[in-house]
Amino acid sequence: MPLLKYFLKYLNVTGYTDHTGKFQKKLNEHFFLTDPEVLIWSHFPYDEMESNYSRWQLLDHSLTLEEFNDLPKVTPYFFEYHLKIRSRPQNPVVFRVHKELKLSSHEPMRYKYKLYTADELENGSLNNYVFSQLKEDRLVGSFSVTPPTEGRYFFKVYGRPEREMRGNEDTSLHNLIILLLECQVARKYLQPYPSNDVPWGPTQAFYDCKLKLLNQAGPMVVTWGGKRRLALEAVETMLITYQLFDIEGVEMDTKGIIQREDKGTKISFNITPNQVGMYKLMLFGMPKPKTKGKLRLPLIATFLIDCKFTRQMYDDDGPPVQKKDSATAEPEKPKKEKKRIRIAFIR
Repeated sequence: MPLLKYFLKYLNVTGYTDHTGKFQKKLNEHFFLTDPEVLIWSHFPYDEMESNYSRWQLLDHSLTLEEFNDLPKVTPYFFEYHLKIRSRPQNPVVFRVHKELKLSSHEPMRYKYKLYTADELENGSLNNYVFSQLKEDRLVGSFSVTPPTEGRYFFKVYGRPEREMRGNEDTSLHNLIILLLECQVARKYLQPYPSNDVPWGPTQAFYDCKLKLLNQAGPMVVTWGGKRRLALEAVETMLITYQLFDIEGVEMDTKGIIQREDKGTKISFNITPNQVGMYKLMLFGMPKPKTKGKLRLPLIATFLIDCKFTRQMYDDDGPPVQKKDSATAEPEKPKKEKKRIRIAFIR
């Protein structure tokens, strides 16, 4: 009779011990008949009286204690949502300057995250140093981390499937994974991103409205001093509004910076920043309702506007022109007025 390769961990099924050491009753089916390949992420069977204790892992290829310690800390929700780490699991994740972390799923997920130094309590003070977006048909969560200084950091990711969020008053997200990061070399004069609570780019509401991006592949819009055009296409008449925020999260007046054009089902935003820097453009929208009333437009997309240059036209400044005697001076040919271009560059 073949061995049944599942585990039952009684204490974890019926409850847990809280931070005071008191046992709290709470049913958790994750630890009931758990697959050994899942349980090994949180439990390492060891018996000092037995030389071949690794056999109790019930794995075809057992892990050493060192390999077990290299695994990041994951929660039962990580497996419940069928998530996977797209790179070799490490603990800590060691890198220089920059590191992209990826989580793959079977369905679109809504993510949030927190980045903080390893010697602090959990907080989101360094979230501006993470650029998050969804890739590969929104089935891969990408988190590009560029810490401001060398050192160790905790990176904590929360999430929940988008299907569970539709029409649900409970919009809380579950803790999925905690990674320990070790940055050995940091970039000097690093500018943080504008604060953004959700991954950059289109949200689930964007696709629910059957919108399509016409000339933009990713969530970052880069301009080198000229005008950039962001174009959307809809299948029906849409109500769309927008807001622009600076690097500090202060809402800006969009006059002279963003011009909107509507032609049929196509909606275009012509973007011309007047200063070098990064900005957050938020789009809200929904199909135009047939009845009037108060509406709350959902967020459909956020774009990072990265302005590398600005071009400012100005007249020459200089000493006043010396006047010549009109009787002796020869008539001068009319000259074309010249304008000079000043280019500002900071990054």
